Amino acid sequence: MTGIPGALGAIVGADHVLAGDAAAAVLVDGRAPRWVVAPGSAEEVARCLALASARGLAVAPAGGGTRRHWGNPPRALDVVLSLRRLDRVLAHERADLTISVEAGVTLGAIARQLGPVRQFLALDPPRAAGSTVGGIIATAASGPYRARYGTIRDLLLGVTVVLADGRLAKAGGRVVKNVTGYDMPKLHVGALGTLGVIVAAHLRLHARPAEEASWRVGFGSAEAALEAALGIMDAPVVVSRLQFVGDATLGVTVGSVPEGVRAQGSRITEICGRGGGTPVPLAEPEAWWTAVAEGTWPPAPGSLTLRIGTRPSDVVKALRGVEAAAGGTVSVRATAEIANGVLHATLGDPGLRTAALVGRVREGLAPLSATCVVEHAPAAAKPGLDVWGDVGAALEVMRRLKAELDPQATLNPGRYVGGI
Repeated sequence: MTGIPGALGAIVGADHVLAGDAAAAVLVDGRAPRWVVAPGSAEEVARCLALASARGLAVAPAGGGTRRHWGNPPRALDVVLSLRRLDRVLAHERADLTISVEAGVTLGAIARQLGPVRQFLALDPPRAAGSTVGGIIATAASGPYRARYGTIRDLLLGVTVVLADGRLAKAGGRVVKNVTGYDMPKLHVGALGTLGVIVAAHLRLHARPAEEASWRVGFGSAEAALEAALGIMDAPVVVSRLQFVGDATLGVTVGSVPEGVRAQGSRITEICGRGGGTPVPLAEPEAWWTAVAEGTWPPAPGSLTLRIGTRPSDVVKALRGVEAAAGGTVSVRATAEIANGVLHATLGDPGLRTAALVGRVREGLAPLSATCVVEHAPAAAKPGLDVWGDVGAALEVMRRLKAELDPQATLNPGRYVGGI
């Protein structure tokens, strides 16, 4: 190897640099890089980014590859920086309920590590098993467990990040009571790797409840299902998961001591009964919940997937708005995390009408003051599509942060809000 690939190979080893057709196969939202490099340590990540910064190369960090289609298409792309080799569990403090991992560790690997000690990282986004910790932080992906345990933002205690120029930065700590630099970890949550490359994270864990039970409840309408869900939220019931599924179904999970589960289950049965629903215990709850989390995962390259944020009481109104925008000509599948007001909707292939359809959806959602982010869209529609929507005055703050932390726009140029 000579030139840039040779320089990269000198850092990570020639076997960990791909070029030509092998690199071109690793697409980032339809765009192929010139090289793919897989560092084996934080120090190698730092040296690769220092080289990229010095040579004016555009870099896209990558984890498990499950969400490389999120965001805008990259404005430029020279190097995909794969973190798949940073896959070590660095420390598990069982008594403190914390774990420290490199960014390439998957949620599946963490689950296997923690299972025998009845602890867990309370994250269940779509494609959880193959999603890496770094990717989850960068995309802020979440799932039904958000109702009780929050998102990665709530579970992230500290990070180690390599900045665009190759500097290594650490913030936060390994234990819950250490709040030094606490704001810096949050800065990288959902930033899509545009402010730095996450190489390690310190995470809060939870103990498995002594008992957990899940029910599926069918109703005559989505409105009746929502009314029951809001009633559950107002009752003395601590739900772990409370999910609306688009066929007027609720999914509910509670976890506690056995007596608590029974008492809360009785209360849920009473509330749902008022709306004509009867809870049915799930025989294989984890399989059911996995299917729910992935129910709106893009089924085909031409599909359109939206993430809508609204008030819990407006979830069904938002769904009706999406259906109205689709006009009966495009199929709609939906699920919603009711406790948080997050609606996920997948629409069948809208073809060249994608931008117009998203515009109609956002217009219909305006009276609800709801947000609408496009998580997946047909590749041909991306260049003319605003996937993030209007973020108002926050955009100027985001631009200043980008200019301060990545002035050369080395990291994921153009992929974030406002083309940052």
